[in-house]
Amino acid sequence: MKVIGLTGGIGCGKSFVAKIASHFFPVLHINTDEMARQQMKKGGISYNGVIREFSQKTDDLLLPDGEINRPVLSKIVFSDPEALKKLDEITHPAVISEIQNIIKDNSDTGEYEAVLIESALVFESGIDRICDEVWYVHAPKDQRVNRLMESRGYSREKIDSVLSGQLSEDEFIKKSDRIIENCDSVDVEEMVKIIAGILI
Repeated sequence: MKVIGLTGGIGCGKSFVAKIASHFFPVLHINTDEMARQQMKKGGISYNGVIREFSQKTDDLLLPDGEINRPVLSKIVFSDPEALKKLDEITHPAVISEIQNIIKDNSDTGEYEAVLIESALVFESGIDRICDEVWYVHAPKDQRVNRLMESRGYSREKIDSVLSGQLSEDEFIKKSDRIIENCDSVDVEEMVKIIAGILI
């Protein structure tokens, strides 16, 4: 079973590509953002580590129900590179461990021909080291900006802030094995053909 990392900058359409791949092909889709989110919930593998590391930085880290206040945590780590590094050290190993368990559990079932690991941080987290290949989803920057403004309501300032913290287009291309073009003119049918040309 092939293990594929799926990455790209914010707004490039990683989730769209992953949805097409897992719907039309025998591909198991793993979303690392959702996985990390679940692991930081009460009882999750990352919950206690996050509390220990960040509870002293703010009085608002926990919501009344004991769950982590994600907007507050995000504000802390995105304004402090060292804090972000600490959060990554807590969450990345836990995510990779769970991914490896999922791959192991599904490797001999015959149900899937590939595992697609969707993550904006494939290289930064070390996920690429457990992948057979990495796909980079590319879309023009102006289209990505428009998508984020329209679909998520992001301001241009927020978009620029997020983009500045991600790998550049050249870095993504240099590190990745394949490039998937996902400009606005690419529809579902076209993306199915693109993925088929890679997988089959």
